[in-house]
Amino acid sequence: MWELCTFEQLAALLGLTKTPISNYPALALIKTGIEAAIENYCGRGFESKERTESFYITGPTSMIKLIGLPISSVDSATVTIDETEGSLDYIITEYGLKASETLENALVEVTYTGGLSALPDDLNRAALYQTTFEFLQKDQLGAESVTTEGGTVSRPELGLLKEVKRLLNKYIHPLKITG
Repeated sequence: MWELCTFEQLAALLGLTKTPISNYPALALIKTGIEAAIENYCGRGFESKERTESFYITGPTSMIKLIGLPISSVDSATVTIDETEGSLDYIITEYGLKASETLENALVEVTYTGGLSALPDDLNRAALYQTTFEFLQKDQLGAESVTTEGGTVSRPELGLLKEVKRLLNKYIHPLKITG
């Protein structure tokens, strides 16, 4: 998985002095979980790499949703209908591929290269915000409020922060159903 924020960035933000990250096992665990949560929220894989995706289309549709966006190249695209395999005619779109014909009850397999070639600043910032927040709050994980000598503080519900979601919204997969 692509590293959305580095330990060095987190260490600078949190004032951590020990290296490597293995000295902070909770931070390493939280960081990995946040990176997965961000990709899950957006419904896509960010790292540019070769991928093979197979799925069954019940149809009818010509839209083939791929997770590695944008797509750089397609090495192969096959479709199997009634145990007959053939190549898939398609065009590359912002959501994956658009088949030249409507597919129904078809097995599709696509090998392609897709993802971002460079990490955008706002993805990095979103990962830094969320990882820092969860690391600093790790002792009260899941608490709705925390009481100290100074009073009670309400906590946001467990999940991605509102600002993190705002930063990520432009990276949500075009075919991801949100709700």
